[in-house]
Amino acid sequence: MERWGSRLGALLALVGGAVGLGNFLRFPFQAAKWGGGAFLVPYGVALLWVGLPLVWMEVAMGRAGSKAAAQSAPRLLEVLIGRWGWFVGLVAVYVSIGVAAYYAYLTGWTVGYAWHGLRGDFPAGAVEQGASFHSRFLAGEAVLWWIGVLVLMGLVLSAGLQKGLEKVSLYGMPLLFLLAGGIAIGVFFVGETGRCASCSVWAGLRYLYLPRWEALLQPAVWLAATGQVFFTIGVGFGIYLVYSAAWSGNDPIRDSVLTVSANTFAEVGLGGVIVIPLVAAFLGMEAVQARAGFGMGFEVMPYVLMAWGGRLLVVAWYLLLFLAAFTSLIAMGWVGVTWLSEAVGGTPRRWAWPLTLAIAVLGAPVAFGPNSSAMDLYDQWMGSLFLVVAALGQWWVFQRVRPWAVVEAESRWRLGRVWRFIMQVGTPVFLIFLLVGSFFQPEKGDWVGACRQLLAGEGWPWAPEALPVSLAHHLRDPWGLAGFLLLILTAGGLVLLRKRS
Repeated sequence: MERWGSRLGALLALVGGAVGLGNFLRFPFQAAKWGGGAFLVPYGVALLWVGLPLVWMEVAMGRAGSKAAAQSAPRLLEVLIGRWGWFVGLVAVYVSIGVAAYYAYLTGWTVGYAWHGLRGDFPAGAVEQGASFHSRFLAGEAVLWWIGVLVLMGLVLSAGLQKGLEKVSLYGMPLLFLLAGGIAIGVFFVGETGRCASCSVWAGLRYLYLPRWEALLQPAVWLAATGQVFFTIGVGFGIYLVYSAAWSGNDPIRDSVLTVSANTFAEVGLGGVIVIPLVAAFLGMEAVQARAGFGMGFEVMPYVLMAWGGRLLVVAWYLLLFLAAFTSLIAMGWVGVTWLSEAVGGTPRRWAWPLTLAIAVLGAPVAFGPNSSAMDLYDQWMGSLFLVVAALGQWWVFQRVRPWAVVEAESRWRLGRVWRFIMQVGTPVFLIFLLVGSFFQPEKGDWVGACRQLLAGEGWPWAPEALPVSLAHHLRDPWGLAGFLLLILTAGGLVLLRKRS
C-alpha cells in the first residue's frame, strides 16, 4: 500500500483535490446572483454544517478502514460495515470517474487558452470576438488539448502516489496560490479605468459583496449556498477517504480544517476578487450583468487580462486554472485506480492507463459532441444526483460506526458535543434539502410562489434546471443519449467487477 512521502505533500494534495475550477469561475457568480455579501451567511452556515463535517467523516472512515490495509473507497467502507459499505464506496468511485470524464475536457480548455495567450491571440479589448473564438476553439482544437490532458493524467497516475500526485501537488499548489494571490492583489491597484461610467474595480466588489439581506428569506439562496459549498469542497468523491487512508502520522482533524480553510480562501478571498471586479473595471457593470456565468472565464477574461497586463498575465490566469483543475482531476483518477487495484489485482500504477482510456471513452460524447448537451447531462447526473447520494451514503456509514477513537488517537484536537450533534442531525438535513431542491427546482428559484401555485391546483412550475426536466431535455440530443448510455454501462461494469473480485 502506497503512502504519502511527507505531511506537507499529503496536505497540499488534499488542498489540490478540493480546490478546482468552481472556486474561481463558479463562486463569484453564485454570490453575485444570490444576495451579494448576504450570500456569505448561508455559505458560512453550509460550510460548518455540511462541508467541514463531511470532510471529518470521510477522513475518520478512511483512517479507520486503513487499519485493515484497505486503500480504495469501497474496500475502506466495506471493512467498517460490510457489503452495504462497499456499495456506498462504489458510488463514490462512480462519481469520480463520471466527473473526471468531462472535467478532463474542461481542463484541456485551460491549457489551450494558455497557449493562445502566449501567442497573443486575444487582442486587447476585443471582447466581441470572445464568443466566436470560443466556438471555433471547441469545434476544432479542444479535442487535442483534451487528449493531451488525458496523457498527462495517465503519466502522473502511473508514477504513483509519491512520485506522481504528491510531487505535482508540492510544486503545483504553492504556484497556484502565488499566481492567484498576485492577480488578486493587482486587481485592487486597477481602481477606476475611465473606460466607462461604471468601469471600476470598486463597482465590481460592491456588486459581489454588498449585502442584500432580503435575499436570506429566499430558500433558493440557501440552496445555492449549500450547493456551492458541497460541490467545490470535494466531498462525496471518495478523495478524502482514499487520501486519508495513506496519510499515517498526520493530524487528521487539524489537516481537515486546514484543507477546508485553504479551499474557502481560494474561493472567497481569491476567486471572489478577480473575475467580476476586473471585468467591471474594463467593461463596466453592464457587461458583468449581461455575461455573468461560467463562460466569462473564457469568453471575456483573456481580452480583459490582455488589456490590463498583456499576454503573460493571460498565461498566468489559465495556468492557475489548469493547476486547480488538474490536481482535482488526478485526485479523482486515484480514487479509480485504487479501486481497480483491489477489485482486480495489481498495484494502482498498473491501472493508470486502463483507467485513463476508460475515462477517455466515457468522455467522448462530451469532447466530440457539437454542443454542451452531453456535458450538461454528465454534470446533472453526477453532480446533482449521485454526488449527493454518495455523501448521504457516507453519512449513513459513519453513523453506523462513528470511528472517533481512531481519529482522536492520532490528533491533538477533540470534537465536542456540538460538532457531533451537527454531524448527526444538521448534515443530513442539509443534504436532503440539496437533493430535494435539485429535483424540484422552481422557475426563477421562487419556492414560495411555486408552493402557492401548487396549493392553488395550478401544478408545479418546473425550472429548466430541475433535475428531471434537465435530464429529459438532454436525452433528446443524440450525444446526450450516447453519454447517458455510457454512464449506465460504466455503472454496470463497476458492479460486475465486484462479482469478479
